[in-house]
Amino acid sequence: MYAHLSGVLVERGQQVNAGDAIGLVGQSGRVSGPHLHFEVRLGGNAYAQTVNPLLWMVPYVGHGVIAGRVVDFNENLMEDHVVTIRDWRTGLVADATTTYIFADTGFDVNPDPEWQENFVVADLPVGRYEVITTIGGKRITKVVDVQEGMTTFVELAPEEVATPQAVVSEIDDDT
Repeated sequence: MYAHLSGVLVERGQQVNAGDAIGLVGQSGRVSGPHLHFEVRLGGNAYAQTVNPLLWMVPYVGHGVIAGRVVDFNENLMEDHVVTIRDWRTGLVADATTTYIFADTGFDVNPDPEWQENFVVADLPVGRYEVITTIGGKRITKVVDVQEGMTTFVELAPEEVATPQAVVSEIDDDT
């Protein structure tokens, strides 16, 4: 769905090709200025069916996408967690985002049915990145490779707490 257009240049069901103009940027509706709003809805035409459109767009040449999940010990998606993407070569932060917030307002971004993600960072130059978040006060990281035109998936989860084991020592029978 495209919104806020000043003019639509195609008709419903019309075949279009990459690069074809389909509309003109506008500021119709409730907006603060001219822009194009692109939205993907699955299973119906309502805000409650909105999924992240970044998973549906081809990245720029020489770029890729990181999608992922930040989950708790029970593998539940965690809301509103900062996810930082650090370029492995330079050590600099390449991007940052937060995980989705599920407020059950009907205006939420939902995980894609296939990916089951709760964050997406698009248009990262091809290369190696460290994906970082904090769960329960502990820094969780994974290193991933971004490939051209591809989506790399990563899951950030807390490490299992080690269960203390009983220490058994040998008994010397000679004493």
